[in-house]
Amino acid sequence: MRFYTGSLENTHICFSTISLPGIQHWCENLAENGKIVYNYCINKVKLELPGEEMQMMRTVNSKKNKNLGFTLVELIVVLVILAILAAILVPTLLSWIDRARKQEELLHAKTCLTLVQAGVSELYAVNGDKLQIGNLPENTIIGASNVKLSNNKGVYMDVGTVNATERPFAVTILNQLDLKKGDKANEDSDPYCIMFGVGSNMPASGKGDYGTTTTKHEKYTVYYMLYMETEKSAPLFYYDGNWSTVNPYKAGIIDKNNLCASGPLAGKNVQFYVISNKTTQYPSGDSKYWAWYKEIGDE
Repeated sequence: MRFYTGSLENTHICFSTISLPGIQHWCENLAENGKIVYNYCINKVKLELPGEEMQMMRTVNSKKNKNLGFTLVELIVVLVILAILAAILVPTLLSWIDRARKQEELLHAKTCLTLVQAGVSELYAVNGDKLQIGNLPENTIIGASNVKLSNNKGVYMDVGTVNATERPFAVTILNQLDLKKGDKANEDSDPYCIMFGVGSNMPASGKGDYGTTTTKHEKYTVYYMLYMETEKSAPLFYYDGNWSTVNPYKAGIIDKNNLCASGPLAGKNVQFYVISNKTTQYPSGDSKYWAWYKEIGDE
């Protein structure tokens, strides 16, 4: 049964799903409370109710009509509220994403530091007692087979940096770090730049350019690391036992001769090893690499 109104004075009731004898019986029961007109042809009954019943019907119909949907003004208000919430929440959400990405890169950097130190410690167990002071590939803690020569004279460094990219030691570290997630075809996913520093194996000079000679243990201890996951990532620096975005060269912690001003290696030199490099500065020249390096990071 469905109710509908034609005017405030009249209420129409549709009986399209009720049999005609049933309609007649129902109408007879209502005869005492109102005037009933039944039309068999159009299958409708017109019911005129007295005052109290009619007012109740008006109230029911009025509430029903009000619940049909939202008005245009209500929809506009809702849209304005949503726009305000979006303006407030979207920047916060983006900041959360940036922080999560930085935390993930810091976790990768710490993992890389652990892997490098483990690899260097293994080399110490094999070659620690055999290492000779000097500036030739065989004088590096990683051995001649892990060094890329920077010129045809067999010199592996210009200003204190060993290029060890794409050599077995570096490949092992990157495979263990596994930013490629096992995808051997996606070599571009290796970090943009990784460089670590240990106590220098260069001989101390009379002028103090290389400070005092480091101990055997200092030559196999990682005191420094640069980790930069992508070209657009903030560079992360490890020194004095902490991670920071501050470049130790800009902060005056390490000078142009790689001499440490503070920390465990104060008064001694750092020997740097690059194991991942997409800066395009190698193998054109170590000086270009350091020109790039000294510009990155915070002061």
